[in-house]
Amino acid sequence: MAEQLLKHLPIGLSSWNAIRKKNLFFIDKTANLDALVTDQCKVFISRPRRMGKTLLCSILKELFTNGDRNFEGTAIYGRWPEQQGYPVIHLSFINIQGRDFEQDLKGALIAAFDAAGFTQAQSLKQDLPFSTFLKQFDRLAPDQDLVFLIDEWDYPLSSNLNDEATFNQRLKTLNVFYSWLRTFEHTHFLLITGIMRYHDASLFTGQDIQDISMLPDFADLLGYTQEELVTNYAPYIKRAAQALRITPDDLIDQITKNYDGFCFDYDAKVKLYCPDSINKFFAPLASSAATQKGRLPSFESYWMNSSNATAALRSYLQRDPLSADTLIDLCRHDIEVTRSDLITPTDFKRITKQQILLQSGILTIKEVSAATQNSRVDARTFICRLTNYDVAAKYTTVLTSYMIGGDEAEAEPYINHAQEALLAGDIEATCLQLNEMLCLVPYDVMASAQEKLYRTLFALWLRSPAITVQEEVPNNLGRIDLLLTTADHIYVVELKRLAKSSNTAKAKIKLLDTADQQILDNCYLNNIPTGGRIVTSMPIVISDKYRQIAAWRTTDKSTGTKQGLITMQTVRTK
Repeated sequence: MAEQLLKHLPIGLSSWNAIRKKNLFFIDKTANLDALVTDQCKVFISRPRRMGKTLLCSILKELFTNGDRNFEGTAIYGRWPEQQGYPVIHLSFINIQGRDFEQDLKGALIAAFDAAGFTQAQSLKQDLPFSTFLKQFDRLAPDQDLVFLIDEWDYPLSSNLNDEATFNQRLKTLNVFYSWLRTFEHTHFLLITGIMRYHDASLFTGQDIQDISMLPDFADLLGYTQEELVTNYAPYIKRAAQALRITPDDLIDQITKNYDGFCFDYDAKVKLYCPDSINKFFAPLASSAATQKGRLPSFESYWMNSSNATAALRSYLQRDPLSADTLIDLCRHDIEVTRSDLITPTDFKRITKQQILLQSGILTIKEVSAATQNSRVDARTFICRLTNYDVAAKYTTVLTSYMIGGDEAEAEPYINHAQEALLAGDIEATCLQLNEMLCLVPYDVMASAQEKLYRTLFALWLRSPAITVQEEVPNNLGRIDLLLTTADHIYVVELKRLAKSSNTAKAKIKLLDTADQQILDNCYLNNIPTGGRIVTSMPIVISDKYRQIAAWRTTDKSTGTKQGLITMQTVRTK
């Protein structure tokens, strides 16, 4: 029997009409659109890149222009509440990137009004001050209501976080634009999408534009839920599992670790996949050329590589010099924030690392903190972590390249080799790879390195889908420095620092003994859910003189005790 042909996936395509015309695969996300346009008049929604904001704008443009006749088979068909068509002014700031931002925005506005049927826009004067130029549009349609769809409003600002002069120049122009847009008398519906919120833009003053970003009713307006993935992609999941020679359940488990986890609602209940990541993962199965070449689905950092989150992170990191405290802060994978932290607009000088990481999607809501679960919405606090491994892998690489002053291509092999060595149970090779990276971290960061910094760096470099890393895991007697869990092992790591004056083999072994005794005295090996894994005691000694791992030891019931003293590597210069 011939294999079922799978529909091609809309990679890089955000046009509703093109998706329908080409008969491409899609998941219907129109169920809440009638409520969106009925309950709200002016709406802002913040989501990271590649979550479907541009496709949402395309869908709404078609619905407002032509009704639901091109939506047969979708949830909105027969439910679209509008009884007439409206001119739609559709503007994407992704496409306005020239050096003369104000002049380019003037041209984009003229083109958008012209495309909506106002051909007289082509004759408007462009050599006027921007506020005067905008008033010309008030006279184009004095008796006609318009729909405005503004996509990626903040891109001209967020792409210039390392250039204050350009940021401020564009902010001044946008401030004039949104002041005009908010007072435009003939707005039937307004949707503005973006990522960041900057309070100096007039977009965020007043109460007329409703921010629906955290409302549970619209939590799954963009992105795919687990149920949508499992149900709609069932044929792709079956084919991918066969191609990768694993079970469908194992495949779903790996997809979940790599791509699930985006969460935006204040109940912290709806977890989402980025559509672009899922489509790119399954794309080889629907491509005849890829199939002929033997291409298989592969787990890559699709979102981080295509969402501009990597570029935004690089841009932000370049603003400030690296320090140990900054590095530890950037490596924190568990932070607690308030609702205000998540939605309050900021400005160029006060923007924080947390805001960059949260609003760009690198960190996301994981749960409502236990202490505030029964509190009012505005009084809740949220536990946030790295979104998924797609994010974590690239984040680790970008952060490491920032530390060592290289690029991601240089940093990635070091990280991969350390993880591969641990998974193979080769602890000496793991330590040597970690030392390779420690040698590349600048002196200014390592000069007064404390145990916390080493623990943070080891956690950063070893965390992967196959290695779960927990820091400072407590029991009633103490805290385990690091708990490393693989498919067949649990490593209980205790770090000890060797004073500069005691760099002898005897001193190293004595510290290994001390760490082992601490593990036993504090019962770190007890009460750990093992899942059938081997629990291994793993003391590590760090030399203060060389700022590297100087000795290691492992002890477990399977292999007994092994240990090694490591010859210090030469610190590399750049």
